[in-house]
Amino acid sequence: MDRAVNNLSRFNVFFPERRQFFLENSGIYPNDGEILPYFSRTIGLQNSQFNAEPVPIDAGLRFNDRNTKRAISAMYVHQRGTDEQGGANFGLFRYQKNYGAQNNIGVMLTHRYDQSTASVSDNNNTTLTADGLIRPNDQFQIQYLLSGSRDQGTGRYGTAGKLFFGQNNNRFYWNWSSNWVSSNYLPGMGFVFQNNVAHHNPGGYYIWRAKKEKALVRRMDPGLFVHYYHNASDGKFQQANLYLFPVYVVFRDNSFLEGSLFPTWQRIDFSFAPLAILIPQQDYFYTRYFLRYSSDASRKFSVSSSLETGPFYDGQLTTINASLRFAPIPNIALSGEYEHNFARDLGENNTDTDVDLWTASLRLAANPRLQAQVFYQYNTLDRRGRWNARLSWEFRPLSFVYLVFNNTQQRGLLGTDPVMARSTGLIGKVSYMRQL
Repeated sequence: MDRAVNNLSRFNVFFPERRQFFLENSGIYPNDGEILPYFSRTIGLQNSQFNAEPVPIDAGLRFNDRNTKRAISAMYVHQRGTDEQGGANFGLFRYQKNYGAQNNIGVMLTHRYDQSTASVSDNNNTTLTADGLIRPNDQFQIQYLLSGSRDQGTGRYGTAGKLFFGQNNNRFYWNWSSNWVSSNYLPGMGFVFQNNVAHHNPGGYYIWRAKKEKALVRRMDPGLFVHYYHNASDGKFQQANLYLFPVYVVFRDNSFLEGSLFPTWQRIDFSFAPLAILIPQQDYFYTRYFLRYSSDASRKFSVSSSLETGPFYDGQLTTINASLRFAPIPNIALSGEYEHNFARDLGENNTDTDVDLWTASLRLAANPRLQAQVFYQYNTLDRRGRWNARLSWEFRPLSFVYLVFNNTQQRGLLGTDPVMARSTGLIGKVSYMRQL
């Protein structure tokens, strides 16, 4: 079950993969967070990245073969049909070649076939991707990706790509990154942060290290990053912001302090409703301010807190986050987090609202092979609470037995009467891996 977030941006939220079967050997696939031609969460979850309702998987096969010169991966998964959608077949082939001291080049083909239902025709979706890494030395690297998709249902072809280069040494870091996604790019087994968009991200920071061994401040990294977004089709401006962090300090006790600001330019020409508040379609400029502190996370007791405040579109928004973690022994970890959004005079109706998100989790480990975890969340935005409990047992290397319990409760009204909608699921899974 995914953890709830309150999305305040115009872009899709990226929810990371949590299932062990798909995490194993996932490093051989292109894994940029904005463009993913293959994203395993499209398998076994309804409507891919938009929610986490599980869909049964009937069968799956995966093959991986890696050595120092190359990597080969292939996979096939059949997903069962439901009342809302037909069955689906997922296929993948990946080849990556290492060359030189630290370079590689790869190609990946994915194909998704959705079976027809009484109301929906069958559909084929194919994506072909080439990518690579060039690292002439330990400090400088170049990454590139070019991907094309064809979707039978829409009859359209689309492209997406990435170019990154950067340098990192003991005194400074800098990079330039550009990503673009065409309007018609539709990877049936993938994820993109938005269609018809290009994102450019230059920036860097200076690295200052204390010369005295016992100095209070161990390191300071002041810097600036630029984010600029425009339409990929015609270059029309969408959004830009500066991430300026004059205070970025790591202390000798491994605690951390950041003070930053975000001058932001926005063009809202579409229906946009953060915190369920409709924002007028016009141009905006505002500057937000951010302060964050966290203690050493490796200690038995650690805390983290942040404050973001300032103008937000046509109103004001303050967001407060506070979290704590208590791990008295390696076998037990208890954590809690609170997020409060305080909006005033926001949107077309000058709305005032407060939105809270509570999270608590407990992890118990009898040993490295037998673990249990439970977490609870409640979001006042949709008045939804969710429980998730998971027991995992690694009965042999990379082979697991899972037992997962999910429970969601949502409060609402039927006419003038309060009602409670409940959804409960119990999932059992066995994964067996034999390495040849």
